[in-house]
Amino acid sequence: MSIGLQPLEPPLRLNPPAHQPKSSDLMGVLAELEGRFPVGEWQVGGLHIWPLLRQRWYFREWAAHYVQPGAPAVSASRGYLAQAAAGALAAVQANRRDSAGRDRADGRRDLVFLSDGVSFARLGGQWVERFCDPLIALAGRRGLTSALWTPLHRYHQPRFTPSRFVQSRVDGANLWGALRGRIWAPDAVLPGCVAMAKWLSGQGFGSGALAPAKAVSDACRVRAVADRFKQMLQRARPRLAFLVSFYGVEGMSFVLACRECGVPVVDIQHGVQGELHPAYAAWKMPPDRDRHALLPDRFWVWSAWERSVIERWSVGTGHAAVIGGNPWMDLWRKGSAWAGVGEALAQARDLRDRARGRPVVLVTLQFGLSPVEQLEPLANLLQAAGSRLCFWVRLHPAMLERRNEIRARLCSGSTVEIDECSDLPLQALLPYCDLHLTHSSSTVIEAAQFGVPSVLTTAYGGELFAPLVAAGHARVLAGDAAQLARALVESAAVGDRQSAPAPPADAALEQLLAASPASTTWKFA
Repeated sequence: MSIGLQPLEPPLRLNPPAHQPKSSDLMGVLAELEGRFPVGEWQVGGLHIWPLLRQRWYFREWAAHYVQPGAPAVSASRGYLAQAAAGALAAVQANRRDSAGRDRADGRRDLVFLSDGVSFARLGGQWVERFCDPLIALAGRRGLTSALWTPLHRYHQPRFTPSRFVQSRVDGANLWGALRGRIWAPDAVLPGCVAMAKWLSGQGFGSGALAPAKAVSDACRVRAVADRFKQMLQRARPRLAFLVSFYGVEGMSFVLACRECGVPVVDIQHGVQGELHPAYAAWKMPPDRDRHALLPDRFWVWSAWERSVIERWSVGTGHAAVIGGNPWMDLWRKGSAWAGVGEALAQARDLRDRARGRPVVLVTLQFGLSPVEQLEPLANLLQAAGSRLCFWVRLHPAMLERRNEIRARLCSGSTVEIDECSDLPLQALLPYCDLHLTHSSSTVIEAAQFGVPSVLTTAYGGELFAPLVAAGHARVLAGDAAQLARALVESAAVGDRQSAPAPPADAALEQLLAASPASTTWKFA
């Protein structure tokens, strides 16, 4: 499919930062590290810690080039302690206000789900966990019981599925682990770490995320949080566990806890993966083990593309991918009896009517990018487009508290909508827009499934979604604001929509359940 968008010549970036590596550059460095140095042997207290450090290094380097210089760093222990105390109080208050949404049962469950704490949408007056709740409903139709655990100090209420806020437990374990790492540090075996730091410096990259003290602290935190999750798992005793976004301290702690309890654990795809994501691509398997201790047993993926990337390194190991599609998307494509779906679609249709015949461009913002990388180019584009287009600027879920700041930066007027398109579910908006514009949001995938063509404004985003670009569902387009505005106006008039295929979730869930019988053998130390 062609979306009627022609590349501009020359292909200039908007306000390009100097010496900005793409994902392929960072993945290339990781491949060099894993080929030159024995990172698979790195252990702290017997825990093979490289899977976490791999993510730490990649995203630290990404932030060094794409996040605003001088942005406040994560606070040290004092700030974390204050945040944890405030969060614990907020959790108590949220549970009191949403008493019906609190899961008080302590008994056994067939399935346990760990959310990422961010992936929520408001639907029918309640907050739905977009990746867990559809699977919980699907399992419920099979007579299976589920528990939903929600981290972070984001207390969405009222809740669609009764759940437990678990961040206070995680905070306590994190603080204990960090303290242990400083005072009672376990033995660390990190061969080649000094030589690795020197090599990285010679290549122009940092090594702070791989420093021995950091490795010890991270390992101690993983161990402490995993022990806390094991206590919770012991009460639930599920036959199968799911989580959204496994590749942070808390997610890998949950994976470790499940592994040590004998519970198969599945990561649910929540965004772009592919060959340029360090959590899903090009893992080097250790010679003496059939799986990485901190990687899930199974990966629930949206399409054959993501599965093929995982299969390149996982064949013959304890890891594998299963194609289940995006169950949240199914609710919107097929029509649904879920409360709020029809109302959300009607609101999006009214929003479209307010565009008064102008083509609608849905802009999805990415969390963590500096203003010069994202907001300033967008503001220039809005000014250049004038009244020719209507822009729906959708904030990332982790940016909602910044809406006033972003509104002021973008000078929103009659042709720019921010609030309703940030509050409505994304899937309610996609049927009513003509184009999707983004720096690098994974909405490119969801837009393709609705037949909405995407425009990526950076080479960084273009390589992340190379298969969709090759298939004609997306196009990389950069230039000055006037050029880009003119090209968007021309492309919006084409109206060529072709949906990408989407597999159903039922068969994937059945496959996972068949491999995880109810007679799961439990293991507790």
